[in-house]
Order: sequence, then structure tokens, then C-alpha cells
Amino acid sequence: MIKKNDVVSVVTNVGEFVGKFVADTPEGVTLGDPRMIVHNQQGMGFAKGVSMAGLEEPDEATFYNSNVVVVMAVNPAVEKAWREFTSGIVI
Repeated sequence: MIKKNDVVSVVTNVGEFVGKFVADTPEGVTLGDPRMIVHNQQGMGFAKGVSMAGLEEPDEATFYNSNVVVVMAVNPAVEKAWREFTSGIVI
């Protein structure tokens, strides 16, 4: 079961996002420190936000239920990478 502040992945119709679980309401799923997963020649990484034109490093974002495919806990390697990316502290 997902609890508040667990690091989760939200898969939507337009991409995958990782952040701290804040809430699941009838409107949607809210994440804290959300980051979009991006892929490049070096492999998987994180964008500084959730959209190309949105704020960098937003505090929270809500993903509306009509676009959410699945919400699940991330594997330990992704959680470690996300924590390093969002905090700047290498674990």
C-alpha cells in the first residue's frame, strides 16, 4: 500500500513521472517534487519539472485521473537516483 511521502511513479498517457506521494483524491494523484522521466543516449534521467514550459522544480503537481494509467512504488535504484537529483546530495 502506498503511503504519504513514498516515492512513486505515475504513468500517464503522455509519460512517466516520479515524486513523493502526497494524495489520491477523486480529481487526481498529487506528487511532491515531481520530475518527468526522460531518456537520452546515457539512459534514463529526470527533467527539472513535469513539462517543457512549466516551472522548474515545482513543489507539487496533480495528475488528473482521466490521464493516469497506473501509480506504483518505484524500484530502489530509481528512488536513489530521484533523491540524488532532487536534493543534490549523492547517496
